[in-house]
Amino acid sequence: MGNFVNSSVLAAMAGITNGNFSNHCLVEGGAGFVTIGGYSIGKEMIRASIKSKQRGRNEFILNYREEEKEIYHEISKISESSRVIINLRVNTYSVAKNFAIRFRDLLNKDQPTLEINAHCRQTEIVEKGGGQSLLQRIDTLEKIVKAFQSEDFKVSLKIRGNTVPPSFLIPQIEKWHLDFLHIDSYKEGSPGTDLKLLNHYTKALDIAIIGNNSVIDLQSALAILNTGASYFSIARAAQRNPSIFSNLLKHF
Repeated sequence: MGNFVNSSVLAAMAGITNGNFSNHCLVEGGAGFVTIGGYSIGKEMIRASIKSKQRGRNEFILNYREEEKEIYHEISKISESSRVIINLRVNTYSVAKNFAIRFRDLLNKDQPTLEINAHCRQTEIVEKGGGQSLLQRIDTLEKIVKAFQSEDFKVSLKIRGNTVPPSFLIPQIEKWHLDFLHIDSYKEGSPGTDLKLLNHYTKALDIAIIGNNSVIDLQSALAILNTGASYFSIARAAQRNPSIFSNLLKHF
């Protein structure tokens, strides 16, 4: 938690948040923490991302069995690796474990946080057991968490918050000893952020929570922090204006 120099986080945007963009948001834009990715790792997730890109989605397409090297290359463009989150789409324990081992060997003293993407709702990803479908495959999700933790990575879990009931997920999260829980509190059919959902998680969990969805100004950022979340994250608004972080934080 102490690595966050302020309350703001650049959230992952597939095909957009690469090393150069994220470093600009960090150095010039004033973000406290920046995310690169989402990156699909493993053969099935990479193939799913290729299919998604073919129908017009923004995607990062990594080369199979070169994923860790290509991600490391992006990290090298960012001035402070300890302030980097790497958002990963992964669907099996074995892929997660093998990646964690190979990636750890590359890093030396660098200490980025790995973020498990249980958030993506693209059909191609979900059909192969990745993204938000992991919330329906809780045993597999737990194994992926442990695979990353076994190589001494800090671990964030990003979820689409209204996919499963908090009453189901909270007891699981309590067992996993995550470093961060990143909650997209979007609720289908409702505008803005589901603040009640964030309140539910912040009151139940003793964990650093990053609140996400529709942060575009001071009011929406404060609304998330007032739920008890430790941080707020910004996605599309940062694409339009990478300096939004410093513009907001001068009010704190």
